[in-house]
Amino acid sequence: MTLYRIYVLKVIINCKKIFRPGTGRIAFIFLLFFFFGMEISSPGALVLAADVELLTPHNGATVLARNPETHLVLRMSGTEGSLQVRVIQSGAILEPAVNMEGEDYIYLHFRLPLIPGLNKFSIIPGGQQLEVTYQPLQGLLPLKLKGFYFFHQNDRLPESCVDCHDLQETGTIAPVGLQQQTSCITCHPTLFAKNPWQHSPAISQQCLTCHQQSVNNYPLKIGFREGRIDETCLTCHTAKKELKSRQHIHGAMIGGCTLCHNPHGSKHRYLLWAEGSLWLCITCHDDKQNLLDNKDPVPYVHGIIFGKGCIACHDPHASDEEFMLLKRVNNLCVSCHPALAGIQRGHPVANHPVSGASERRRPNRELTCVSCHDPHGSSNQFMLFESKLGGRVCRVCHRR
Repeated sequence: MTLYRIYVLKVIINCKKIFRPGTGRIAFIFLLFFFFGMEISSPGALVLAADVELLTPHNGATVLARNPETHLVLRMSGTEGSLQVRVIQSGAILEPAVNMEGEDYIYLHFRLPLIPGLNKFSIIPGGQQLEVTYQPLQGLLPLKLKGFYFFHQNDRLPESCVDCHDLQETGTIAPVGLQQQTSCITCHPTLFAKNPWQHSPAISQQCLTCHQQSVNNYPLKIGFREGRIDETCLTCHTAKKELKSRQHIHGAMIGGCTLCHNPHGSKHRYLLWAEGSLWLCITCHDDKQNLLDNKDPVPYVHGIIFGKGCIACHDPHASDEEFMLLKRVNNLCVSCHPALAGIQRGHPVANHPVSGASERRRPNRELTCVSCHDPHGSSNQFMLFESKLGGRVCRVCHRR
């Protein structure tokens, strides 16, 4: 409680002593209600809770967003008290990022940091409560989900926002004359700020290169073109179109390019969400997490994993080889193990085939290096899928 509130409370208590009998109790209760029904920060800032109108997002909304934040927009009648409105989150006080004065109202914009799951905020004065659930969004699968909140697509966005956020007004990039949507950066400065790797349409503020807007409908709604998101990407990245002709396509591409790439900017090369040679792969392929787990490490891990990483052997987009391999299995292995190049027989013992025949352990597969070795890691020396002690690795195929 501020010193000013303590001072006012003392005044109220003293007033109780001088009220006439019969009216004193009623007046005292009224003053207490008036006092505690608002937040007083300064003598001229008596703002009732009813004066603060929450425009967006609505209470109980689920926010789907790439970045862990959303915008809270409040509207008030033109009073000086609006300057004292604040938002409280877990004891921290958030001040408005933008204070805009319109003809009849004052608009306050707050940037609300979010964590996955439920987020609770209090608006003072008045103590209005706002609860939103944040769900991180990466892939842009066709999203037609009821009950979810999209900032530019929600019908609660008032037409008065168009006065300041008219995306029809654009700038141009000299000397080529490309159109820019300069007003987007007003609310989205963090999409690519301080990122060493930036997508050229985003840093050039050519937002409508990828996004589309409802030109004839107000308020303006910002969305994505119809169809798959990768079709939008391939409009510029034409060299990648041939990937669709490959025999094996990475399942992640079904979710669109943005499942792995950030279309605005990133601190990682190729605009990846995480370090791309290893950690990004582990996000989906979590069965390989134990290769890196210090709590329960695999004794023998393929050294290339800690070198060039997964992409040393796998193509992250598409391949004509099974398992998204860059080459046929044995050709890939001898790229790093040249001493075995050209050997058809004689490993690990004389006359033992290395390729050509079918596996006995997995008859539907051709005999290759990975018939005996796990290409990622193993509990056994030389990354064998079974211990060589007592000939156990041999007996898997050569049963007695």
